[in-house]
Amino acid sequence: MRDARTGILLGDLTDPGQELLVALGGRGGLGNAHYLSNRNRAPEKCTEGRDGEQWLLQLELKLLAEVGIIGLPNAGKSTLISVLSAARPKIADYPFTTLVPNLGVVRRPSGDGTVFADIPGLIAGAAQGAGLGHDFLRHIERTRLLIHLIDASSETVAADFQVVSDELQAYGHGLWERPRLVVLNKIELLDEDSLAALRSELDGLAGQPVLAISAAASMNLNSLLSAVWQELGIRS
Repeated sequence: MRDARTGILLGDLTDPGQELLVALGGRGGLGNAHYLSNRNRAPEKCTEGRDGEQWLLQLELKLLAEVGIIGLPNAGKSTLISVLSAARPKIADYPFTTLVPNLGVVRRPSGDGTVFADIPGLIAGAAQGAGLGHDFLRHIERTRLLIHLIDASSETVAADFQVVSDELQAYGHGLWERPRLVVLNKIELLDEDSLAALRSELDGLAGQPVLAISAAASMNLNSLLSAVWQELGIRS
């Protein structure tokens, strides 16, 4: 919650039942009944009340999810969350199919659920307001882990990886330091040699081993979830 005029953050409600006092209410005046007494049975005196404070506020909703799925448009984020959970986002083969964040509960080894958030596609300049990304980057501020999904069939895989990485760093709010799994998606469209070359190139750029999956063909999803549980400290 911010002061709409100055942009100053007034408070951030993160826990159930948490409350924030933003504006003090007014004080009621004193009417005839207050001045009624044995001596004065028909008082004609009163005092005026005092107005409460008025603020112009900007309310921001930030989704609460442990895992955020990010990537360029058409990386397969909505398909992934649809096969991992009961979420049913709109899925199509054109950019910016997803216009709002989608939440899905993925079953953990412990039996309960972990919330995943599918974030609308980022593009270059998203941190400065380009495309849809700036409006929704705030939704992953509270995630514990990011899944950076990359379309393996793209002709510019390395550049695609760098675009999203640059936007995380430009946006700030600790997203650049957030644990991140880099995942190649749509591997069913590549032969083994091409996939091995891509993984080797991305391993160097990401500074970590890159996972390879196919959300549409349900390939290697258990390996992805095992990596997620390990990063979250959940025993598989």
